[in-house]
Parts: sequence; structure tokens; C-alpha cells
Amino acid sequence: MNQKRTEKNENAVGSVLKAIQILDCFTPDHPNLSLSQISKNLDIPKSTALNLIQTLESQGFLLRMKSGNDYQLGYKNMELGYRATTSLSILPYAIPIMEEVQEKTGEIIYLTTHINGRVFYLQCAYPSRPKVSYSVRGKMLPMHCTGCGKAMLTYLSHEFVQNVIDKHGLRAVTPNTITDPDRLFEELEITRQRGYARDFEEETIGVRCVGVAIRNTKGQAVGALSLSGSVLTMTDENADKFANLLSNACNLLSQQANLFPASQMDQV
Repeated sequence: MNQKRTEKNENAVGSVLKAIQILDCFTPDHPNLSLSQISKNLDIPKSTALNLIQTLESQGFLLRMKSGNDYQLGYKNMELGYRATTSLSILPYAIPIMEEVQEKTGEIIYLTTHINGRVFYLQCAYPSRPKVSYSVRGKMLPMHCTGCGKAMLTYLSHEFVQNVIDKHGLRAVTPNTITDPDRLFEELEITRQRGYARDFEEETIGVRCVGVAIRNTKGQAVGALSLSGSVLTMTDENADKFANLLSNACNLLSQQANLFPASQMDQV
């Protein structure tokens, strides 16, 4: 009896894992997927994939497109994402600080943490300009090509950085992206001496970024603030000036380092 119950529980856990893996198949590059594509991606029978897809669809996690047989992520994911971000304890402390820096610089400011060796965006503040802005909350990017990512890597162990490289690689996002491990470690040492990280068109052509780490009492990075601007506004002179403002803001947020997700979970 106990053996049957154990097998049933294991099957249930396996089904939950497969369902999560199905959701993970959808990416910005592949927002729409067919049953065949999902089955192939996960190397599972179509019948198994279909059962899981139908369950996810019934609960709002997947939507079947009217134009064909493809599926896309459903509204339930956005609802849960909203719940998750609004429950972040660091935001009430961070938002006023971010808004003050944003008003002084006129550039976009981001609050990030690191999760599983990637940059995770928690919040952003945009300039008051007459144009549509979009939220990046929940977005994940590589650490090696972003200002906030390199700022955090600078104050994480050599072993941690190597694990990030081994797990995610150093993909060239633009022609300016650092793709050599030795070069990355050199850049992190330069960042440590300079006091802030630079992303000069390494993640997006035409965009420059400066980032400063938010550290806990042990000196380990749990988050970062970064300012992003065009190549016209983010000059070398402004980069130095903006970095000083970020450093002051990060010193304040370091007092709440334990509220960052990176402080509350196992990492790479």
C-alpha cells in the first residue's frame, strides 16, 4: 500500500516538473510553440505533452491561439508575476531612492538581483518623457554583458563567477560583448578598482550603462543599481558622475541587503 502511494506521489511530482518545463520552453525568441515542438523540446510523447498542455490551458497558464495549433503563455503567469513583484519587501525602501537618482540624472534606473547566475530585474524608474515606457520587472539577462551583472560579479567569489561561466557561457550579445573568461576576470578587477561597472554597448547597441553593487555585511553582492542611457548622454564624464550617485544610493540599500532575493535562496 505504501509502495503504491509512493509511486503515485513520484508520478505527481514528475508531472509537475514536466509542466514547469513546458512553461520554460516559451522564450522571447520562441513565444509561440506547437504541440510537436513542445514534445520534441522535452523529448516526451505527444500524448503526455498534450495532457499536460490541456491542464495548463484549463488553468490559464497556456493559451491556444485561434490562428492555428500553436500555444502561448497565458494570463495566469502575468497574474502570478504581479503578485511576486508586489510582495518584494525591498521595493518600499528602494523606490524612493531610485526616483531621487532618476530625477537627478534624467536616465533610466534599474534595481536588480542575481538568481541562478543571471541578472533578475526587480524594478525600474523612467524619465518623465512623452513616450511609452515598458516594465522590465521579471526580465532576466546574462551577467557578463550588463552593467548591473558585472557589478555583482565583481563582489562574488571566483568560484561563483566560474560556475556562472560554466553554466551559461559567455555568449556574444553584441560585437562588444566580452566572450573570453580571462578577459572577463580582468574586467571585474578593473571594475573593483574603478568602483563601478560599465556596459558600453555590450548588451544593446547604442546604449551605455553604469552599475554599482549592493552588498551585504560580508561584502557579497546581493543586488545592484544601474543607470542606462544613450551613447550621446552617457558620456565618460557622466558615467563617473552618475556612478557616484549610484554608490550613495547603494550604500543606503545595503542596510536592507537581507531583503534581496539573492540573500534568501541558494545560488549557482
